[in-house]
Amino acid sequence: MNFFKIAIVVFIANLSFAQNDCNCRTELDFVIGYYERNLPGFKDNVTPKTKSYYNSLKATLLAKAGNASNKTACFKLLTYYVEFFKDNHSSIRMRFPAIDENDQNQLQIFYNSKIYQSRESYPIQEDDLAQYPLNDIRGVYQTKDSTYTIAIIPDKNTLRDYIGVIIDSKSKLWKKGHIKLEIKRKENTSGYETFVYLRNHAMRFYNNYTFDNGILGGNWFKTSLANRINYALNVDNSFAFRKVNDTIAYLKIPTFSGGQNAKIDSLYAASFPIIRKTPYLIVDLRNNGGGNDGNAHPLLEFMYTNPIKGDKVDLYVTKDNIKMWERWYNDVKKDTKNYSKSDIDWFKRQVMIQKKAKLNSFIPRSKGSKMRRNYKANTVKKVVLLYNRNCGSSCETPLFWAMQSSKTILVGENSGGFVGYGEIGRVPTPCYGFSLGCTMTRYREHRKYEAEGIPPDYYLTNDNDWVEQTVQLLTKVQD
Repeated sequence: MNFFKIAIVVFIANLSFAQNDCNCRTELDFVIGYYERNLPGFKDNVTPKTKSYYNSLKATLLAKAGNASNKTACFKLLTYYVEFFKDNHSSIRMRFPAIDENDQNQLQIFYNSKIYQSRESYPIQEDDLAQYPLNDIRGVYQTKDSTYTIAIIPDKNTLRDYIGVIIDSKSKLWKKGHIKLEIKRKENTSGYETFVYLRNHAMRFYNNYTFDNGILGGNWFKTSLANRINYALNVDNSFAFRKVNDTIAYLKIPTFSGGQNAKIDSLYAASFPIIRKTPYLIVDLRNNGGGNDGNAHPLLEFMYTNPIKGDKVDLYVTKDNIKMWERWYNDVKKDTKNYSKSDIDWFKRQVMIQKKAKLNSFIPRSKGSKMRRNYKANTVKKVVLLYNRNCGSSCETPLFWAMQSSKTILVGENSGGFVGYGEIGRVPTPCYGFSLGCTMTRYREHRKYEAEGIPPDYYLTNDNDWVEQTVQLLTKVQD
């Protein structure tokens, strides 16, 4: 059980806030109401054993929300509530406009804003600039492009163990002493839970912020490192296809988003004739955040060896969820470039099915039947799915297929673990306009991988390029 679930009732009482223009209690009431009405995993998490804790958490957060001093303080409170639920897709995000640093008017407006004026600062001392061994989280870090230099400093209170403080910033939006990270060690694990302040000072929460051999969160590098590369994330996030050599083809798919249907179809059309004649295929899914399962289905031509059993999936029918589906239907009707008539008809059917169903009930989306395919023979002997922690949701669907295929190998690191719940809709909160994500479907078996992710058959290291390591692995397979 993570830090937020264990300690929030005790810890939150120590926060002090003042009144602000937006009423944070209204924001929290909205989030609580929306989740209690619509979240498919609500009953999974609010059980007879946890109900007392859940009610205590709500009461404490609501009491503090009435005095939240600013947008950041309110966002933290809402995050504490959302993080109670074991549902990676269901999250809350702070939206804040981009700022042109070359526009003095925009800069001055930002400097006068409450989000900037309320940014916590820390008086850096000379001792804080010391560097430590690579296996010690304390020390001085930079981003790869050196835009930011920070010091990770112990600053333990009830809500954090360390802070990341700006030493130097090439961005005009940050100054020395500003706190950019708030880090809490997760109990019984090597990971951390972290609030990160983005370039425009909007806040984002990471439930599993990694630290490994001088690299923090995947993109902060200790200044003592000779090589500032995280090979897990060091990838060009564009669609690509090439032959690595005579026997290995490489296909990069950065997203399965329905909004990229046309581009994905073009990539498949151009590459598949060549792949069919190549013995080995690497499918690079690093940083693929998911999208539409249908865009992954064509890959089955090379992965399929036997019928694949699907998971049982239930859709939670509520008024709000029907409204979200109606919005999606209206959106896809307008996008004829990426959605065919059959796609649009499918969305329409989903709306009609839900309207005929009993409200506040689960209806089957998938009965877990076996998927059977009959493809023409090709020369592909092995398929490697290469992925990292940013592979989530629909990106994880082909990983489940691979687990049932005798010719597919999983390589990289644990995936994101966005597999227990799905079909996420986002709504704005009434005052601050935070983006609240809420899922609609629940997976029976895949839920055990939620948050933890799907482990690969072979873990890769940060010693050298991941594609090169994968090619070496395939070379051994060939031998």
